[in-house]
Amino acid sequence: MSDVIMQIPVADLIESLKEGYQDYKKSLSDDTGEEDLGHVKGFCTTIEQILAAYGNVTSTEMMKIKNPIIGDVSLSRKNVVDYDTPTFIRQQKD
Repeated sequence: MSDVIMQIPVADLIESLKEGYQDYKKSLSDDTGEEDLGHVKGFCTTIEQILAAYGNVTSTEMMKIKNPIIGDVSLSRKNVVDYDTPTFIRQQKD
């Protein structure tokens, strides 16, 4: 296996992010199930993180893309786990 680094133009990732936001908006209007909606949200969040980390795209720039399409909706996961409580105590509560 060779050590090939993928090189994806930032413009292509931004276009994918726009399409992801549009897919999210369409999924909301089509009343898609929570599982499918979660996949779209995860896709958008992942592309946002890649653009921020490797594409030098600021959150302000991404918000300029996002706001006209879906507004100021947070696509982040809800904190479903209390990481401040040790695992063995959380498991005892269940």
